Amino acid sequence: MKLVYRGKTKDVYEKDSGSLHLVFTDRVTKNDAGEIDPGGNNLAEETIPGQGEACLLMTSAIFEEINKKNIAPTHMLGYDLSTLSMEVRRAKLFVPNLEWVARWRCTGSLLRRYAMVPGIHDGMVLPSPVFEVTLKDDAAGDPPIVPSALVALGIVDGKIMDELWAKHQAVMGAIKDMFTARKLDLWDAKIEWGLDENGRPLLIDEISPGCCRAYKAGTKERVLGRELAEYFRC
Repeated sequence: MKLVYRGKTKDVYEKDSGSLHLVFTDRVTKNDAGEIDPGGNNLAEETIPGQGEACLLMTSAIFEEINKKNIAPTHMLGYDLSTLSMEVRRAKLFVPNLEWVARWRCTGSLLRRYAMVPGIHDGMVLPSPVFEVTLKDDAAGDPPIVPSALVALGIVDGKIMDELWAKHQAVMGAIKDMFTARKLDLWDAKIEWGLDENGRPLLIDEISPGCCRAYKAGTKERVLGRELAEYFRC
């Protein structure tokens, strides 16, 4: 197989005209402060043993349940934990690429953006989920963009936008339920969407420990990395 792309944490190989072979690696990223951070934008020189397995374990379990319940199509065709690999359907990416976010608690960038709102505080339970889209642009800090701007700028077709927005909310609700069933509180999560060969929404990339904030139910004890992934081992 031919290596076509080396991402921050995954290697992408060309398998055939309709599919790709992803290999999850132990590479990790750092934030701008130089700290190991799964959501960081800077590739670290070191690796963390077991990182690739954790990401594949959690991603495959969540994709399997989404596929099984027919919530939305995913790009996963199959996976092999022993080789840290996943076979996926090819997808067309949006330009620029996008991240689709759901928030059930006020924290992180949401807290920073709206710090001037009276009474707002870290960990505040939101009465209803906040669904967002951000431009995947490390240099610009992944700025938010409203759905109407995505359509107006020609990034997403208007009819597809309506379908995507509905599927985004449905998938995020299902993911939240998966965490709740494992006695975990999910504060926020981000996923990625692309388009399949027919131009329909396709859930892609990964849903791993670095894509979310999760805590043991009823506590402020955050669950990270491989410990979080183990909750999804069958």
